[in-house]
Amino acid sequence: MVAIMKSVAQRGWWYALVAPISAVGVMAGAVLVHSYPALTPVLERPYKEGESLISEAKSLAELYELRNRLQQDIENQPPTLVSVATRANSVPTALLEKLQAVEIRIGVEESAKVSWEQAIRTANQAVELKQQPDQTEETIAKRYQLWKSATDSLREVSADSFVGEQAAKKLKEYEGILSVVAYEYDTARSGFLKAIADSTGMGSQVHVTVCSLERECRRYQGKEPPASPASLIKVPLAIATMDKLTREKIDPDTPIFIDPSNYTEDAAKIWVGTEYPIRKVLLQTITHSSNIATNQLIDYVGWDAINQTLRDRGYQYTRISTKLTGNSISPTDNVGGVPNEINMDELTDMMVSIYNNEVPGADLILEGLVNQYDWELGYEAIRRPAVWIGEKTGQNSSVLGTTVGVNIKGKRYVISVAINYTASEPAVKQVISGIVKHLIDHNGF
Repeated sequence: MVAIMKSVAQRGWWYALVAPISAVGVMAGAVLVHSYPALTPVLERPYKEGESLISEAKSLAELYELRNRLQQDIENQPPTLVSVATRANSVPTALLEKLQAVEIRIGVEESAKVSWEQAIRTANQAVELKQQPDQTEETIAKRYQLWKSATDSLREVSADSFVGEQAAKKLKEYEGILSVVAYEYDTARSGFLKAIADSTGMGSQVHVTVCSLERECRRYQGKEPPASPASLIKVPLAIATMDKLTREKIDPDTPIFIDPSNYTEDAAKIWVGTEYPIRKVLLQTITHSSNIATNQLIDYVGWDAINQTLRDRGYQYTRISTKLTGNSISPTDNVGGVPNEINMDELTDMMVSIYNNEVPGADLILEGLVNQYDWELGYEAIRRPAVWIGEKTGQNSSVLGTTVGVNIKGKRYVISVAINYTASEPAVKQVISGIVKHLIDHNGF
């Protein structure tokens, strides 16, 4: 019996954390031994007893000191009486709970420290790779993986840890870098698009971006603007219009007056001097590419509000700053100034946002896209097993283009193409059909 008591005593404070007291024999009365209760740690919740104590620690080193002090306090506890009949004891349970709370917090902080240091180390490796003069596709791919790993590590840092705030700031920085490197990586894998563009005989005039709805993209001159947005500018206008309606809680069936000053040649069923529901005006902007409807929506939403909405959504290049005209008749009031601008990268992302229902009123815009009356570009170029799922075309004397949704074996993509200084529908269709064929043959990019 003495040997058993001595063994228990020698195991020290930590034994109380991991094992219950066993019966030491059947005895009458009480036995003088070191006694500790069996604990079942609740790791999801630090004990309240330890919260104030932990809050005093400002670093992992101080937590270690606190743990050591608590361990010593437990070691210094005097022996207590254990009743064989009731097993009642006077062990300081609160002290053990404090220790467990500290252990839990140490685990959180150690994990955060490991993740933080891993993120910094990985980012430094990516920076070193950037210094290499030969940035091959393989090198860019490695940089992308390193930056992605670095951001993943930072996301594992607990917000409540000592480095939580610092990690959150660093994560924002690294996510910005990752976005740039991801763009570079996607572009490096876009060689097939140049080949398709060159096959038209107008390679240098072709601008094309294709993205999955998961935003994996390929591009050829997608960042450079075409000679003109033409009617493709109506997609961002639709987004800005629905943003206003949603933000101001305006019913899309609210009528608006079509001002005669917005008249220009138009194939749509919109007449000046008449009221129409906003819904119809917007749909006519997309389905029939109505310039009158477009110009009225510009007045309704306002230049500043339109462009601020686009900035707020992250589109830094697209700008709507002038109304649209027909072949010979121009609007007469609030006509704007500098030319409108867009690029295929941002146009494609807008379409992805619509199909992903990420923009207010996406369902109404999508209704317009799937009822597009112009079927001479994307619609004709897409053949089974691919399926056309919506489109907006654009053409003027400077450009011919389209942005079109396509479903290929259950996976959806958006293809945006603009070719400068041409009216060649076969060229645009050749680019689209070439991209669709590539996606089918390669089961994706």
